[in-house]
Amino acid sequence: MSNAEQIEYWNGKVGETWVLMQERMDAALTPVTSALLAAAAPQAGEYVLDIGCGAGETTLAVDTAVGEGGHAIGIDISEPLLARARSRAEALLSEAEFIAADASSWAEEQGFDLILSRFGVMFFADPLAAFAHLHGLAAPTGRLVFACWQPAARNLWATLPLTVLADLLPAQPPSDPHAPGPFAFADAARLATILESAGWRDVACHSLPFVMRVGDGDDPVASAVQFNLRIGPAARAVRDAGIGDAAKPVLAAALQTHLADGVVALPGAVWLVTARA
Repeated sequence: MSNAEQIEYWNGKVGETWVLMQERMDAALTPVTSALLAAAAPQAGEYVLDIGCGAGETTLAVDTAVGEGGHAIGIDISEPLLARARSRAEALLSEAEFIAADASSWAEEQGFDLILSRFGVMFFADPLAAFAHLHGLAAPTGRLVFACWQPAARNLWATLPLTVLADLLPAQPPSDPHAPGPFAFADAARLATILESAGWRDVACHSLPFVMRVGDGDDPVASAVQFNLRIGPAARAVRDAGIGDAAKPVLAAALQTHLADGVVALPGAVWLVTARA
């Protein structure tokens, strides 16, 4: 998708769905969020920019860490998600600021001590230009920390639904593995080259395997089916093909095998990327 198409996509029903799923998604990504914040290590008084902040989970956490002497700005293209972030900030009496803009071109502020992102940087139409732009927003001693997905083969939470539903879905033409999307930065070597070419130094991609909790409650399998029909690569494919009812029993049978101790959980893996300006 182009940047314009991404903006349209995230301001429609998809954005509204992610608002409804905010609590469950934040819970599913808790291991990633904890590792991201530990690597970012926001300090009191720092000026922070959160790229693709969504409903504000990471921005709000960082704003608490930097305290009254610091400031956190979350930027996203989705108005529905930003509205949710602002309501959360109000409830928490947080001074975090949330701005609707394209991070690849936004330039209202600069001098950020920390630029971070939880899965918000893989959708740039021109990643080299975008990361060069972000480098220009960083302070001379600024740092970049973000999480992005490793290859799809290491993320069963994403591949399992599509695999088991393959017979119900139309055949998909081969796609560009580097096109904007969840797995655009799966190749760590390519990602490091992009960042270094954009002016970042001391680039490191740390492997973080984790388990994504997709179903729990009174009926964990039904919960997991609902999760997969609303969030992730299979959700859009099922919606576009109009096979929601047919998909449910197939997904339920596959997810049942991943039920243990009242929870349906699937493995995932991300790159935790760090760099300096």
